[in-house]
Amino acid sequence: MKNRHFIIVSFDALSSRDLIDLKHLPGFQRLKESSSYCLNVSSVYPSLTYPCHTSISTGMYPKNHGVESNTLLQLNRTSPDWNWTRDSIKADTFYDAALRKGLSVCSLLWPVAAKSNITWNLPEIFANRPWQHQIPVTLAHGTPSFLLDINRRFGHLRNGIRQPQLDLFVEASAHYALKTKRPQVMMMHFVELDAMRHIYGYDSEEAKTALKSYDMKLQNLYTLLEEENLLENTTLFVLGDHDQIPVHTAIHMNSIFKDKGFLSVKKGKITDYEMYCQSLDGSAYLHFGKNVSEERKEEIRLLLYRLRDRDDFGIEAVYDKEEMLSLGAGRKADLMLEAKNGFYFQDAHDRPALLKRDEKALGTDHHGRSTHGFDPRKENYQTVFFAAGKGIRSGIILEKMSLVDEGPTFAHAMGTVLHDTDGRVLTELFL
Repeated sequence: MKNRHFIIVSFDALSSRDLIDLKHLPGFQRLKESSSYCLNVSSVYPSLTYPCHTSISTGMYPKNHGVESNTLLQLNRTSPDWNWTRDSIKADTFYDAALRKGLSVCSLLWPVAAKSNITWNLPEIFANRPWQHQIPVTLAHGTPSFLLDINRRFGHLRNGIRQPQLDLFVEASAHYALKTKRPQVMMMHFVELDAMRHIYGYDSEEAKTALKSYDMKLQNLYTLLEEENLLENTTLFVLGDHDQIPVHTAIHMNSIFKDKGFLSVKKGKITDYEMYCQSLDGSAYLHFGKNVSEERKEEIRLLLYRLRDRDDFGIEAVYDKEEMLSLGAGRKADLMLEAKNGFYFQDAHDRPALLKRDEKALGTDHHGRSTHGFDPRKENYQTVFFAAGKGIRSGIILEKMSLVDEGPTFAHAMGTVLHDTDGRVLTELFL
């Protein structure tokens, strides 16, 4: 395994629909012609970046790996902390399996890998307190010597965590690491498309530019591997994690719960609740408070069913605990809501129950004109997976698969194994 290399490229928000355009661009055209692939990859529920990538890493659904949402449940926090660190994951990962086998691993903004044992680690984390600065926060959660080195060389490319500059920094760092560190396992996470769709819209010119940027990163990677004589001994995996759906109206369930007396607020802060809504954008977890009577729980359920049955409201489905778990969602919440296309959930308790988005206003890099978090069974909401290079058959087209099949497949390619996974090894891809 000394001269073998395994490169995993995650293109955030890359969807099956995007391949209509990308298949004609040089990078993805080369990948598609030389790989085996699936254009019907089911994401996980909720289809958010951190649960998705943890399902990729572990081969498990959120109910089993423990990363049930992007952010922690922190009432009254305008910006809750995220599940940044490896200890958020309650299962084995393919990169830990690789490390146990003695393989060196380099990770560049791979989600939920901060404070892990990865050999060279640029963690995905941001300064979330007014007194914090990005560089010390990153150093405290990654590999300091490596981080100082790449920041000295390529820090001029960054503009905080803004896109597309951050992806340019990740690409430069990845190329440098491949040249100088020769990691046997490389994971890199690019986010420009996800950010551009949130901010400017699903089919915006900015999103189209981001797709071209993704293709250029593939082209540049192929060029580097050829120049460094690494291509012949490299297995390449390229994947997406979720799609997005354009949205026009926010649903504020906590405003409804407050108005109905199920949530108490004093001086703008939640002081108590019988029911609280934790937004997941296209879906939402609902949490009963402590010591809520069965009568009150039934009253809340009936309210939710009435809202679901209204044509003018944005709830598509109300899932109970058993249904949530059958879909692989988290175990901590008591109920779950799914939004209709065009609608999404927000945590606020001081806004109208339904609030149309200002068509002229830009979104943010996490919310806005287009979003995700929806049930992965939604129509035209699939992502993609490609495998190419050393040890991989070409021309195998999988009819369907899931994100949970990817981690076990990576581990198998590296000569190791993930045990007790929800997914399977895609053995048909291997020579």
